[in-house]
Amino acid sequence: MLETVPLTLLAANMLFLLTAALVWAGLSQVLVIGQRTVLLLALANALLAASLGCNALRGIAWDGLSYWGANMMAISSFALLRQSIPTAIGAAPSWWPTLALLAVAGLLLAPMPPDSDWMPVINFSCLSLLMGFTSFETWRHLRRRLKLALALGLCSPLILVTALLLLRLALLLQGSGARIRDASVGNVAWLWAVLLMGLVLNATLAFMVLMRLILRIRRLTERDALTDALNRRAFGALLSREQAQLARGQGHALVMLDVDHFKRINDTLGHAAGDAALKHLVQQLQGCLREADRLGRLGGEEFGVLLPLSDQAGALLAAERMRATLQAHPLLWQGQPWPMTASFGVAVAQAPHDDADALMQRADAALYRAKEAGRNRVEAD
Repeated sequence: MLETVPLTLLAANMLFLLTAALVWAGLSQVLVIGQRTVLLLALANALLAASLGCNALRGIAWDGLSYWGANMMAISSFALLRQSIPTAIGAAPSWWPTLALLAVAGLLLAPMPPDSDWMPVINFSCLSLLMGFTSFETWRHLRRRLKLALALGLCSPLILVTALLLLRLALLLQGSGARIRDASVGNVAWLWAVLLMGLVLNATLAFMVLMRLILRIRRLTERDALTDALNRRAFGALLSREQAQLARGQGHALVMLDVDHFKRINDTLGHAAGDAALKHLVQQLQGCLREADRLGRLGGEEFGVLLPLSDQAGALLAAERMRATLQAHPLLWQGQPWPMTASFGVAVAQAPHDDADALMQRADAALYRAKEAGRNRVEAD
């Protein structure tokens, strides 16, 4: 009876991993965002299921497959996890360290006899390293983008899996490791732990992929499709939130700008050149802004720049810097430079009753004066 327990757990593990592989593979056919991630996850689950199956066939199948092959499939599975988990949150880990570790593991395991005690030690050393690096990289990327509690919550399952692998490695180094088909209490506990790892990893990755999809959809609803600047709705909402901070003494300024003679660019060079000009403008202006500043496209060739914690002097300096930068960097279209300038209007939030619409009207009036005074200049409200 006891001998059937590890085989039942092995079968349960393999069934779960193969099901997860099929689900991830199916998602790759319907998802546009994160397709590479889910394909890597499908392959990782399939390889880990194959590794467990080859382990179960030791003494029955060819030793090269059930020992060296099983270990390399397990290491390859965790190598794919190391690549897929960071990509699930929008990071891009390098393949070279992973490939180097795979090559070293393959060379070390190849000459070992099947019954060598060092074979599982090398295997779990590689698995622990891969999972440890994955946990660290995921934490580093998430901590930059999310609050501490959420970043820690997403990383904790990866840290748990790393700890389980290190525990298994420690037992192997002490000579306490058992073969995967043994009915010992330790081995049965390990097979339960493997099932837990599979559940935890796949659930965590599913949440990460879902979170990335939600953030991507949110970004698409807030960004201008052509320039990637904030769209008018998102910029207006951000400006309204800043206006609410006036009562706390946190002032801000608004800069509105309009590309000079934009119709001439469209009429002379074509609409494709006009689109390129707007992208060029956003690229140049972004380099002039602070991290807290926000740039939005309000419509056509008109843009707005929100400058938190800025007074009129600071806003005028920022606007002049943007004007000079744009003038100094003409648009390159089909190898030819095309001069580009813009006119700027600056307004500073004055009081709590000065709402977002009133502030935009004052900045727009200053912009109109800049255009009337000859363009390519900065005017303040």
